[in-house]
Amino acid sequence: MKKRNCFILSSLIGLMTVSCTPDRGQRTGETLEPAPETVAVAGAPVSDADGNVYTTVIIGELEWMAENLKTTTYSNGTPIAYPGEDMGAWSNNRTGAYAWYNNDVGSKEDYGALYNWYAVTSPGGLCPGGWRVADREDWLYLTGYVGDQMGNKLKSRRQVGSPFGGEYDTMEHPRWETFSVNYGTDEFGFGALPGGNRHGTGTFVTRGANALFWSSSEISEEAGYGWYMYHGYYGVDRGHGDKRAGFSVRCVRDAD
Repeated sequence: MKKRNCFILSSLIGLMTVSCTPDRGQRTGETLEPAPETVAVAGAPVSDADGNVYTTVIIGELEWMAENLKTTTYSNGTPIAYPGEDMGAWSNNRTGAYAWYNNDVGSKEDYGALYNWYAVTSPGGLCPGGWRVADREDWLYLTGYVGDQMGNKLKSRRQVGSPFGGEYDTMEHPRWETFSVNYGTDEFGFGALPGGNRHGTGTFVTRGANALFWSSSEISEEAGYGWYMYHGYYGVDRGHGDKRAGFSVRCVRDAD
C-alpha cells in the first residue's frame, strides 16, 4: 500500500489498526497468468437463510456472490443480534451482530448489512451451505487474478459522473462518489459498492466512498483482516480492522 493510503485509512475509517503492506497477490506458492480479456462469467444464483437471492460470478477458480450479504439469520437458523441504535450494545457485542447503515433498513437492498467480525466467524455460519466468508487467501487470489487497477476493475460502474454515462452516471444510491481518474469498470462482474462501515463505537461513516469487506482471517484478539476499496483509489488494500466494527461481507466458494 502506498503511504498516502495509510492516512486515508486512519482518517476516514478510524478506530482501526491499519496494515500498510503490499500483501495482495496470489495464493501462497502459486504463480498466476494474466487474466483473459473476457472475464465476467455468471454463476448460479444462491439463497441465504432469510430467502434473499444473490447473483454470483465466477472469477478464475472461485465463485463469488456479486452482491453484499444481507442475511439477518445464521445458516443454522439462529437470528443474528441487531443492536440498532443502542451504541453500547453494538460496542460491547462479542458474539455476532449486524447493522443497517444509519440504522435504516432501506439500505438493505442497496448495500446489504454491516457485520462485526464475531458474526463473520460465528459457528452458526453466516454464509449459505457450501459457501464461506472469504478469507485472506481468497482475497489474495482474487486480487492477484484481477491484476493491475484491481480496485477499479472490481467496482460497480454506478458512480457520480461515471464516464460510462446513462444509468451508470447517477447521484442515487447505490453508487460511488465522483473521482476524475479512478472509476469502476466492473470488468469481472464483482460489482463492489461502497456500503461504508460502522465503527466499534457504533458510529456510521463513509457510505458512497469506501467499500470495506471482512475476511474470516484473524490478526489478534482484537483485530481481523479487512480488504478495502476507495472511490479515489485504483487498488485494493489490506488492513487490520477492530473486530467490533461493521463491514460488508462477500461469500465465496470453490468454482465447480
